[in-house]
Amino acid sequence: MDIYWIADKKKCGPATVPDVISLVQMGELTPDTKGWHAGCEQWMPLRELPALVDFLQEKPAAEPEQEPGPEVPPVPAAEPVAENRPAGVPENAVRVYLPSPAARMLARFVDMALYMALVFGVIYVRQIPFAPSLLPSSPLVWAGFVLLEAGLLSYLGTTPGKALLGIQVRCVGEGEMSFGRSLSRSCLVFIGGVGMMVSLLPLFMMGYSWWTLRSRGITMWDARCSTLPLMLKTLSPVRMFLAVVVIFACFNITCVCMQPWLEPMVSAIEQDSPEAGQWMRSMMPQEPAPPAK
Repeated sequence: MDIYWIADKKKCGPATVPDVISLVQMGELTPDTKGWHAGCEQWMPLRELPALVDFLQEKPAAEPEQEPGPEVPPVPAAEPVAENRPAGVPENAVRVYLPSPAARMLARFVDMALYMALVFGVIYVRQIPFAPSLLPSSPLVWAGFVLLEAGLLSYLGTTPGKALLGIQVRCVGEGEMSFGRSLSRSCLVFIGGVGMMVSLLPLFMMGYSWWTLRSRGITMWDARCSTLPLMLKTLSPVRMFLAVVVIFACFNITCVCMQPWLEPMVSAIEQDSPEAGQWMRSMMPQEPAPPAK
């Protein structure tokens, strides 16, 4: 959905719902900025637009229930503490806390590490023979990850890695987090976020996604699917440490499960690149020679 707004007496836009929420979060717009989108009869504050009301609405001031008792003299009110918030933002406005790029990337690494440990754990238990199409560099292996992530997001709104770091993905504007929307988002992440895990493309795409998130405050897939990750819990050092531990443990489990594949995998690499195969074979642990008689 395209949203327009008034800034310096000029019409600005269009921008997507997540883009506008990011602009409010960064202080470039306020919830009281006049805005409009299709279906509205007139310009109104952004916090009153139907597409943004769930994220920029004002919290109603709840009156605490008072039990009858003896009258006591009123306590002088303390001086208000100045808050560091953009001008024009009401005191009781609901703020949208967005996770940092580092938190989002760490959550994705946790999810990918868990998935690899699961896949190669099944391969190890079932004793599936080596096949190049089952290596981590094969996009075919990650098809299950895309479907699994889409299912978790549509039913739970989060994944194991995101839940560990306190992140939840929500749908903004109209509609709900259906499986189709979640699948579209997961496919866009797989293509534009990790480069389909092909060769060195993931490094380039992750760097580009990091730059986009830092400069615009939103990724391409969230803008296309009208979704937005929210930080529901404080990112404490303990959570970050646990995430690193999970990644390290899953990496070691994957390596152990791939041991039966080591010899045929190196032989296959030697056929395509003898130099690379010889280097890998030199790094393999050598079996001790039998003692001479």
